Amino acid sequence: MVKTLKSLPLQSAFLQKLKEVLPPNLALAEEIADVLGISTDSAYRRIRCETDLSIDEVYKITKKYSLSLDGVFSNLGDTVTFTYTKLTDNADNFEKYLNRIYGHVKAINTFPEKKITYIAEEVPIFYSFFSDKLTQFKLFYWQRSVLNIPLYQGKKFEFGLIPQAQVDVALNAFKEYRSIPSVEVWTNETIHTVLKQVEFYTESGAFQNKSDALEVLGEIKIMAAYLEQCAETGRKEVSSPTENLAMYCSDVVLGTNCIYINTGPSKYAYITFNSLNSLTTNNQEFCEETEHWVKNIVKKSSLISGVGEKQRFKFFSQMNKMIDACYERVSML
Repeated sequence: MVKTLKSLPLQSAFLQKLKEVLPPNLALAEEIADVLGISTDSAYRRIRCETDLSIDEVYKITKKYSLSLDGVFSNLGDTVTFTYTKLTDNADNFEKYLNRIYGHVKAINTFPEKKITYIAEEVPIFYSFFSDKLTQFKLFYWQRSVLNIPLYQGKKFEFGLIPQAQVDVALNAFKEYRSIPSVEVWTNETIHTVLKQVEFYTESGAFQNKSDALEVLGEIKIMAAYLEQCAETGRKEVSSPTENLAMYCSDVVLGTNCIYINTGPSKYAYITFNSLNSLTTNNQEFCEETEHWVKNIVKKSSLISGVGEKQRFKFFSQMNKMIDACYERVSML
């Protein structure tokens, strides 16, 4: 007898996992019909396990919803399947990467129960999209210096060089992130990386005009003021009546950027690699281990949002001193 998902029986488990990761506003049958290009009746027959899902159909579904088979069928052993967006010397791939980020946070926002925990060795990627001008600089830096995209090699940064479509997607991702309840763990050195990027570009002549470098630092200063206000109110949207931010400062060297997402029935872990990209998995055991690590980091950190007034003042005073010192150094170059 040929073993299928139905006869194993794993088709039900697979479809149940798919249902868990789907945003609550999407119907399972309609989504399966759309992805597989079949009728709704045919989709229902697969849901009831009257018709087997083929290997090709399973592949299409896992590809569309970043669903790992090992997360569905087994958590045994030490193998975990991750998904990622290829980012190799290609501006089109980078645009797909930005759309993937936007798509993920937009989907997370559809769940009634959701929380993002962000362990931030560097400034969380969403704050890189805090403003139009800061976004332009970060997108240029990543494409020119990290991804080596040919289009930007030999070019110097100036405002207006990055396609507005890329900037808009990034700004929309930040807008979505602002409304998602979050726990963020920073260190006193988290702001350091972006400041070094601006200073390095100034020293190496990668800015068309030094005034642009100073303007980018001005945007970082405004971002720091925004963050301080968010930490004080516990809100990423200050006008919102609902507190949705718990911000911590860690004295422990974090060693990596890590995002852990809990939407109730589903959990996801995002692990940074190659400076910018991330590996994503919903493998149950891996996510549970990530959750355990994240909780330990939070437990050993100092709360600087809400009631942590003394720690908050110290943290942001140091951040602003670092920004001001960088501004002074760049001004003198």
